[in-house]
Amino acid sequence: MSQSAETLLAPAPELAGSRYRVEELQGRAAFDALRDEWNALLARGPVDVPFARHEWISAWLDAFAPDAPLRVLVARTRAGQAAGMAPLLVERERGVTRLVAPANDHSCRVEWVLGEDAPGAVAALWGHLRDRVRWDVLMLRDVPREGPTSVLLEAAARADRHLTGRWESLRTPYVELGGGAEERTSSKFRANLRRRARRLGEMGAVALARIDRAEGLDVALAEFFALEASGWKGQGGTAIALAQPLIQFYARIARDAAARGALALRALTLDGRAVAVHLGVVHRGVYYLPKTAYDERLGTVSPGQLLQREVLAECEARGFSRFDFLGPDMEWKREWAPAHAPHDWLYVYRPSFAGRAMHTLKHRVRPAVKEALSWWR
Repeated sequence: MSQSAETLLAPAPELAGSRYRVEELQGRAAFDALRDEWNALLARGPVDVPFARHEWISAWLDAFAPDAPLRVLVARTRAGQAAGMAPLLVERERGVTRLVAPANDHSCRVEWVLGEDAPGAVAALWGHLRDRVRWDVLMLRDVPREGPTSVLLEAAARADRHLTGRWESLRTPYVELGGGAEERTSSKFRANLRRRARRLGEMGAVALARIDRAEGLDVALAEFFALEASGWKGQGGTAIALAQPLIQFYARIARDAAARGALALRALTLDGRAVAVHLGVVHRGVYYLPKTAYDERLGTVSPGQLLQREVLAECEARGFSRFDFLGPDMEWKREWAPAHAPHDWLYVYRPSFAGRAMHTLKHRVRPAVKEALSWWR
């Protein structure tokens, strides 16, 4: 276990139950009323990331689960100050009740909203889940393996003899900034970038367009959606432009970021036409990249990597601490010599007959079958 994980697990000076009471709120109206308090608590805590902001989760719910039963647990001090919040959706199927994080492939990562006392808040939220909520399995996807939600929740569940399990979901690449990110790449890669930049320049006028505010955003988004749909994602049916919920979600998070000065939409243009685009979000000195696209017809000159070089240089100049690629590890990301942050599906099961059966099937039988099949290939 890392030092940071050990710190997270340090015992709180008092029993959580003596400090916090937990409210259980249901429905969107109750969730919407928490907006200001939610974001203020997030800003005070250990994981102030844009994906945990109220606006991000609200956009996700509207786009992907508008009618899903929503519960929000809120741990409060005796004086009524929020200390932790956990949004959960209720799913029932074949007699099994699941509590799941409001998340999918477009959520980037999941963390509960925790304040200064993360151990005490998670202990209180877990105690309420354990004693006062009916469920068979609790599922949180894409939790950072060494983040507070992941570490503290699993430890609390195990201490109460609940079964837990994990599946690695992502190994997200990121680059620590300071000292020149490009200089840490291979000399061959840097030479290729210079050569491709010259070749692109021979094709026409190359420029970098920046959109940070609402002005011009709708046009830029439309261009980005069209560019993404023109390539393999469009052919495979996964492009944003092919699904209204995706258009709704990404347009909304971009507008929210623009409204609070966090948008960083960057486009590499050739004769005024975008050939690579970053839909980026800047938060607390970190550049996050939820989505990117490039003109695949220009793949031989790598416009996406040329844009990546420009954005990294801008991040360095602005004094940012990190560039977070988000999502899974991919070959083009590895060219930038990143570090990697593992993320998991985290499962917690009731120590009941049903819970033990589900745990056995998913975390013992399934891995064994998968390993056996690999021997036959």
